[in-house]
Amino acid sequence: MRRNEDPLLDELRRWGYAHANRYTLSRADRSRHVLENAKDYAPKTVEQAFSELVERDGRQRRRFMAERAGLPGLGEVPAWAVDPVRARNDADRPHDNPEVAVDIGIPDDLRWIDRALASMSRQFPLRVLVIRTEFTVAASQAVKARMVAEQYGGSLTLRQYRYELGKALDWTRGRFAA
Repeated sequence: MRRNEDPLLDELRRWGYAHANRYTLSRADRSRHVLENAKDYAPKTVEQAFSELVERDGRQRRRFMAERAGLPGLGEVPAWAVDPVRARNDADRPHDNPEVAVDIGIPDDLRWIDRALASMSRQFPLRVLVIRTEFTVAASQAVKARMVAEQYGGSLTLRQYRYELGKALDWTRGRFAA
């Protein structure tokens, strides 16, 4: 069996790709403004909306108050006899909300790798760093070895990196077989 045909390596590559692309930006339709998208949910015309808002000048409220007052012949309480309802102008120019990073997670069939690495990290934290870096970073192994050395806080040669990677793969292969 050639190295490229190893099913464990295929699983680890899929896991690394899922980890590297785990966070995605929320889908924002940049071709249309937010208010234009709102028209899809509220298809009324502007004229229809204004005709419904005509009753909001306070007259309906004053008629209701006149009915409750119990005075015959009083159809509407005069405006001077009613406390004004305070309103504030909270209108703002429309603005786009920033895009948010969304965690799309790891596929369920690859979660065993996270559990295996968590188990390995108790005994071999360097090997976990090596295997995570190997399958989630797109760079040469020399660059990956320097990255692991910076994270681990020591020195790590390319030869040591490859040795630790081989040991980590052997350990993971035992978990994969189980």
